[in-house]
Amino acid sequence: MRNIYNKIIVITLSLFIILFTCLFIFSDKLKFSENENRYFQPLPKLTFNNIKKGEYTTKLQNYLSDHFYARNNFMSIKTSYEKLMGKKDINGVYLGKDNYLIEKYDKPLNNDKIIESLNNFYQALNYTNMSLMLVPTSITINADKLPNYVEPYVQLDTIDYIYSNINFNTIDVSKTLKENNKNYQMFYYLDHHWTTYGAYYSYLEYAKNNLIKTIPITDFNITEVANDFNGTLYSKSNDYSRESDRIHLFLYDKYKYHVNYVYHKKETDTLYEMSYLDKKDKYAVFLDNNHPLIVITNENIKTKTEIAIIKDSYANNFIPFLVNHFKKVHVIDPRFYKLSIIDYIKENKSIKDVLFLYNINTIDKDNGIVTIN
Repeated sequence: MRNIYNKIIVITLSLFIILFTCLFIFSDKLKFSENENRYFQPLPKLTFNNIKKGEYTTKLQNYLSDHFYARNNFMSIKTSYEKLMGKKDINGVYLGKDNYLIEKYDKPLNNDKIIESLNNFYQALNYTNMSLMLVPTSITINADKLPNYVEPYVQLDTIDYIYSNINFNTIDVSKTLKENNKNYQMFYYLDHHWTTYGAYYSYLEYAKNNLIKTIPITDFNITEVANDFNGTLYSKSNDYSRESDRIHLFLYDKYKYHVNYVYHKKETDTLYEMSYLDKKDKYAVFLDNNHPLIVITNENIKTKTEIAIIKDSYANNFIPFLVNHFKKVHVIDPRFYKLSIIDYIKENKSIKDVLFLYNINTIDKDNGIVTIN
């Protein structure tokens, strides 16, 4: 009887392995994952150099993992099991209360390097009105939504430490984000970015610190353009039980804009790329995702002032507010812009204002900001 039982197990497992091997071999291999917003590992080439460097085995393992049949379904099952077991975070994402998924924040490693890099940058451009805006993420603003007994590293301590050692203007948005989070949703449920409301109230703080007359929220045509946004944290956690986010645009028809995506040689008259609303990465509707260099011209405004914004993706839905106060906005992303930013600002002599805008998570991991000089 035991022999028959063992044979049944062996046959079942063998059939299972054969079935999934066949499904793997004959299924279509995706180049890009909409769900995870990344390119999958292609089949690595078997070369002597790849084997010598130890790269072939690693790439092959990643290839097999990326293209495993029904990958998303199995990952979702794994997440459901971990939730039942009481796990509080999955792949660096806390399973928060009230529909929130919240990105973890670990002790930063590069504070002193960041401070030195930014101060050296300012020293080279000390004739400009330079500001630093570090944005706390949802883990700070929505701390009450964290699972019980979770005590993350305090982001505000990091921000305070950096601000206290910076030689130019710093802008604190933590208080306004916390205060207005009572009435509006400052951060998405399922994505690591702030919402357009979060960007708007931070724009008010920037304007207050720079004596800029702001545009009241009632002057914008606030339009919901998506109600099915499942962002980065949704994909990392594989927790598909959550309610999707909504995306709002704050439209302002007083001015006309000319938007030049310099490196991609694309020019348009809109701050939004609406085609992304039909894709997974709907946040990319703001400024057509991330680019090395974008130059936005306000064609109707009377002022001749220009600003350079050095940023991560948090700035993408913040910039549509600033374009209403400057003749030109130069948007530079150090992750992709490989030339000297200092030289660029010096060559564009009308740039008198500079803003660094980063979320506190990204700035610690962004090599571009450390090597910005």
